[in-house]
Amino acid sequence: MINVSRPYLPPLREYNKYLKKIWKSHWLTNGGELVKKLEEKLKEYWGAKNVVCVNNGTSALMLAIKALDIKKEVYVSPFGFVTTAGVPVWMGIKPKFVDLDEEYGSPAIITHNYGIPSQRFADTVIYDASHAFTTKIGDYSIVNEGDISIVSFHAVKIFHTIEGGAIVTKSDKLADKIRWMRNHGYKTNYSFNGAGINCKMNEFQAAMGLCNLKTIDKVRQRYTEIINKYDEALCDDEEELASDYFTYYPFFFENERKLLKAISLLEKENIYPRRYFYPPLNTVFGGKKCPLAENLSKKVLCLPLYYELKDKEIDKIIKIVQAAL
Repeated sequence: MINVSRPYLPPLREYNKYLKKIWKSHWLTNGGELVKKLEEKLKEYWGAKNVVCVNNGTSALMLAIKALDIKKEVYVSPFGFVTTAGVPVWMGIKPKFVDLDEEYGSPAIITHNYGIPSQRFADTVIYDASHAFTTKIGDYSIVNEGDISIVSFHAVKIFHTIEGGAIVTKSDKLADKIRWMRNHGYKTNYSFNGAGINCKMNEFQAAMGLCNLKTIDKVRQRYTEIINKYDEALCDDEEELASDYFTYYPFFFENERKLLKAISLLEKENIYPRRYFYPPLNTVFGGKKCPLAENLSKKVLCLPLYYELKDKEIDKIIKIVQAAL
């Protein structure tokens, strides 16, 4: 089976080195040594001022919304993963949908879809950088944009901690608030700053992250090689490509009929792409019509992209997609 993504796993001996430390310390969670080390390594990798690791990207978004005191409504695109609008709805906040040609109001959640840096802005903004772990403009990591950026470290991402995520912010005040909110609101062992929840990263997740961070440049290089193979075979020469940014490979079909044909042909060969992002979120959670986002959602299909994808498998995928065009 060839899925749209497959987790990169480090050599088992490398992970076992960290497991031995965990067994020796008996410290499994609650701000352990490995979580603190991963936060420092990520600060160094991104050139970030504050990185706060949590148990998953959904928790990161919840904490970001709470830290910025967003209560009533938030502007979001209908073209994105369900969490972007689902989390606000879960928290009793109304998503106000913004079509692809419209300006965002504030506050906003803006996504760097597929790892491509968004050029859209708002006065108060959370950037969803879950696809943008390796995205840099020069030496500047895009996760440093906005009031807060949130990043998912789910297993399907180019960098993962099995499950996990992080909040990145230039504000020490926001970072301190997020740290106590992720740990039940504790100020000291016997006092509280306020209400919080439990969404700490554990030591096993951090161990996986420390292993994977060592090889992220190698993984990024292979992603770019695969993307270039897709581009050469499937894209016109004049198309502007984003191989240095992509952590998914979106292919844009002429219409939905050809997309569905490609899915059918691929699945017959045990190859499973993914419609990122479908259906548009305004049709899921209720909202105004967004014709551009709705049309785009019908035509984009993400093809398999992961470190261990073989060249012969890529060639097979390309031939099948070409047959659907």
